[in-house]
Amino acid sequence: MSQRPNCIDCGATAPETNTNYTLISTSFGWRLTRQTQPGGSVTVEWRCATCWRKHKAKSQVPAALPRNARRVANGGSVSSKGSSSTPPPAG
Repeated sequence: MSQRPNCIDCGATAPETNTNYTLISTSFGWRLTRQTQPGGSVTVEWRCATCWRKHKAKSQVPAALPRNARRVANGGSVSSKGSSSTPPPAG
């Protein structure tokens, strides 16, 4: 591998490997994310195993939230139609 990537968060340089695929292995644990920019271009971000765990923890939605709330928090939308797992308030 001629050019080793750096972690986007901490700046660590990736270890010497034959291919980038080796970095993603369980031995090294580096991760690559792609972001589509508003103009349509794509950027990639490498993260070392430690920074990946922190990044993933920040982007996780707590499992205690109702399913619809998790979907909205992750960028989805919820239709006003359909059933709810929560019964209507007694009145």
